[in-house]
Amino acid sequence: MDIAALLGKATGLAFVDCSASSETIRMLNQVVDMGCCVVLANKKPLTSTMEDYDKLVSYPRRIRHESTVGAGLPVIASLNRLLSSGDPVHRIIGSLSGTLGYVMSEVEDGKPFSEVVKVAKNLGFTEPDPRDDLSGMDVARKALILARLLGRRINLDSIKIESLYPDEMGPDAMSVEEFLGSGIVSLDNDVQERVKRASLNGNVLRYVCVIEGSRCEVGIQELPKDSPLGRLRGSDNVLEIYSRCYNKQPLVIQGAGAGNDTTAAGVLADILDIQDLFP
Repeated sequence: MDIAALLGKATGLAFVDCSASSETIRMLNQVVDMGCCVVLANKKPLTSTMEDYDKLVSYPRRIRHESTVGAGLPVIASLNRLLSSGDPVHRIIGSLSGTLGYVMSEVEDGKPFSEVVKVAKNLGFTEPDPRDDLSGMDVARKALILARLLGRRINLDSIKIESLYPDEMGPDAMSVEEFLGSGIVSLDNDVQERVKRASLNGNVLRYVCVIEGSRCEVGIQELPKDSPLGRLRGSDNVLEIYSRCYNKQPLVIQGAGAGNDTTAAGVLADILDIQDLFP
């Protein structure tokens, strides 16, 4: 679709991408050239090549993407305010998947990993194929968006990603039914052993993203029980931001990080925010 031919040279328009597709990137580039504003809930354009990313953010006042990380939580806005005030952010650690937050807090209580994943699927917390969540790729995309916001010139393949299932249980090797029926059960003992080791150290396990210096990775980490992430229960998202001003005590953002209502609210707030750019 040729957006420029469809709309002509236009101002005062916002192009809203709530898809989960990478096929919108070419259209978004055209929209930027037209001088339109862009509102994103779709993570893929912001996690494409650095060339595509640079194009999208070439006019930073014209783009909003709060709902790409943490649904309606003020993650992007808070980071932008810190950075624009000259407060350098040197570490971010966060649980950015409601699904994996729920899973890790439930196995902490001694429940088998396989049963927790099945319950999460029945509750609608996971994708139709839970491996889409357990792979860690969605968290990695969110981590990349945050890392690039901090000025890191990295791509998705620069991020160390820990999947919660082995390659031999991937979609190319097993159907969803096989994975949930016989595959995932074999992972229970390993997960429970990791939970026990963490408990002996006075810690809990959380699936988090960590951005610090050149380090950008997602996976299971042992964290103190009394930390904001350690106290996390259920499907909330929690993000700890460490900067010069928030050094010993981080800025903590917590709340519902998934769901149609919260995501829609974040998108609507972004649309209303950019209206001040126009007379």
